[in-house]
Amino acid sequence: MGLFSFDVGQEIDLDRAHGLLPEAATDRAMRRAAPIYAGYTTPPLRAALGETTVRLGDADVVVTASMIVHEVGAITIALTAPLAADVAELPALTSALTGTGPLEDVARALVEEQRGRLAPAVTKPGAPDIVEDYYILQADRLDPPMPITDLLERARAPLAAALRCEPEPLSPTEEDDTLRGKLSYYPDDLAVTEWNVTVLIDPEPWEAIDVLENLNVQLLELRFFDARLEHRLADSYALTGAKARRLPLWNAALQRTIDDLATVRLDVESMVERVHNAFKVGGDIYLAKLHTRTAERLGLRGWEESVQRKLDVLELRYSLLLERVRTARSELLETTIVLLIVLEIVLALFQSAH
Repeated sequence: MGLFSFDVGQEIDLDRAHGLLPEAATDRAMRRAAPIYAGYTTPPLRAALGETTVRLGDADVVVTASMIVHEVGAITIALTAPLAADVAELPALTSALTGTGPLEDVARALVEEQRGRLAPAVTKPGAPDIVEDYYILQADRLDPPMPITDLLERARAPLAAALRCEPEPLSPTEEDDTLRGKLSYYPDDLAVTEWNVTVLIDPEPWEAIDVLENLNVQLLELRFFDARLEHRLADSYALTGAKARRLPLWNAALQRTIDDLATVRLDVESMVERVHNAFKVGGDIYLAKLHTRTAERLGLRGWEESVQRKLDVLELRYSLLLERVRTARSELLETTIVLLIVLEIVLALFQSAH
């Protein structure tokens, strides 16, 4: 399965989107008997998009497409294809998927088509220039059946290479690093996550796939916010040294910049908070571990820190420019008061002289 997440706008009204996508649904079956506190605050819409044929390597593969629509302005195109490959063939497969990107072209065409359908439900729409892709190699069971420990021992090298999207074997040290985050809930299931690929052995994988898809959306949004803040900081840099004029009308451009910085800062802060709160994990140890370890592999904390640093710089520039405008206004007010006092004295002297 390939997950391709795109940012298409600031927000998507899911109630309105449901009317535009009558085939969409939000239900998802749960597997484990443990108390489930893993799920969406606002469940996304899910819609089937049919089948298409993709050239993958030397073969034409039939791919089943579906769409996941998130309230935070993101759309994920999920492309699922049957996998008939030995473990030894997986490194070449993941290397081809991430290298040439045959599925990404299909996903881009589909998201362009679907965002046209959803346009009335999207607030502040934008071109989906940034895409975050993620691949899941999922199997219901091992054939022939064997304990997961035996699989990890026998297929250690190809599994590690496949997770790193490398066609050649890795060094023993890198193999250890790649496989150190492996997870098993039952004796016959396995989840190993990396930056761009997860190997998942689970007959009912949807809970885990939901976790991975949501993390992919989080990474997409953080990258989008980071790029947006970088652009705004570059635009505001030239005005950092600008001096405010005493006449308010002469500060119109500076005031527009101040208002723009405040709007961007508030928009990004609120959207980051909404992205964080969109999906909650708790009560299910397996899903919580999967969420934590995958977030670490994706480097989400680093992206969050980058966004926060840019927000801090934006706040500093906003405060600096706002203080300059306020100082200019205060100076104008003081000058006006002084002129009025001088005028009053002149008028008083003039009246006393006559």
